[in-house]
Formats: sequence, C-alpha cells, structure tokens
Amino acid sequence: MAMKLSYFDIRGIAEPTRLLFTAAKVDYEDIRYPLAMTTPGDFSTVVRAEFDAKKAEGEFDAAMGKVPILECGGVKIGQSKAIERFVAKKVGLMGSNEIEEAQIDMLCCHTVDIKDAYKAAKAAAGKDDMDAAMKKWFGETLPELLSKVEKSLPAGPGPWLVGNKLSYADVTFYYFLRDPKGFFDDVAAAAVATATAPRIHAACEATFADSGISEWVNNKRPAGSMPF
Repeated sequence: MAMKLSYFDIRGIAEPTRLLFTAAKVDYEDIRYPLAMTTPGDFSTVVRAEFDAKKAEGEFDAAMGKVPILECGGVKIGQSKAIERFVAKKVGLMGSNEIEEAQIDMLCCHTVDIKDAYKAAKAAAGKDDMDAAMKKWFGETLPELLSKVEKSLPAGPGPWLVGNKLSYADVTFYYFLRDPKGFFDDVAAAAVATATAPRIHAACEATFADSGISEWVNNKRPAGSMPF
C-alpha cells in the first residue's frame, strides 16, 4: 500500500518530502487540504474548512492536530523532519551505510541553522533597513555559511554531497538554494551565493537534472492554493 502524505495545498514544509518521493520515483498519495483567504494578504482570515473538519475527527492526533502527517502501513507519523528522514530511508535516499546516513543527517541540520540565521537577520533589520540587510545577507553572510558547509562535506567522487548517489542531503540543498520556488525570497541571489561552494553548486545542478525532480518542478507540481 502506498504511503499517504497529508498537508495543505501549498509547498510549505511538506515539499521536501514530495521531492524525495519524486526523486526516488516512488508512488504515494499526495493529500492536499485547500486554503483560502477571505481578505487577501491577511493570514488571520485563512479558511481551511476541510482540514478543520478532519482535525475535529481526530485525523491528525498523531501530529498534535497539525500537518504534515504521513501514514505508512496504518501508522501515522507527524513532524516534517521526522517524516523526511523516515521517507528518505524508506525510499533509499539515506546513504549506503550508517556513516553516510549520519553525514546526510548532519548536512540537513546545517540548513536548519542557516534558515534560523536568515530569519534572525530579517527580524533584526526591520522594515526600513531590510534592503541593506538582505544585500549583506546574500552578498556576505550566506556565501560565508555555505563555504563553511562546503568544508564539512565528506570526501567523495561527486557530484553528490555524500557517497556516489543522490541522497536526502542533495534534495534538501537543492530545494533550499536552487528550486525556483524554494526557501529564500530571492532565489536568484541564493543561487549566486553558491559560487563559494562549488560542490554544493554541483550537487544542486545534478539534483535538478534528475528526471523525476525536473519533471515535477517544470510540469507536474501543482500551483497550490497559495504561492508558497
């Protein structure tokens, strides 16, 4: 029986898991709950009737009433990172041995640290200084952080970050840095920042060249209820 991934009809924090299924060419049920805003731009007016009905029925109790939630063999798993790791291992994208698995996990944790630093930089800047803060972030801070990640990479033949095949780490860094609808507000600036990290750059390029990933990104990925 195919695994079932339930989330809102957006990319959000479920998209890395969708990319893992796509890269591994493993079928799954992509359950999407629609979202709408009664007042455009005002998140306090979001309507999610189908989700709320399922939540009231206890559908998401295993995830403390939240999504994403993954169902596998009748068992439900919550928390996006736990889901990503489980799926990566299940579909063969978590390395070839325990050492590679730990290295892949480590690299994915690095992206969490960088995301936290980005959010902190935006919060500290304030609306008036945002342009200058983002120029510094993408021009100085992000390249420096990626250079540090590059130094942490295990030796390998390339183009993959760990071992000799596509892994969860490659998918994570691709979506983080290079996907046209990935994490950063300025995708082009994030892509330029990878110049300081040639192995990361090469892994992102190789990941996008994967037939499953490129087909999903270019042709199959739903537009979603909202643009994020």
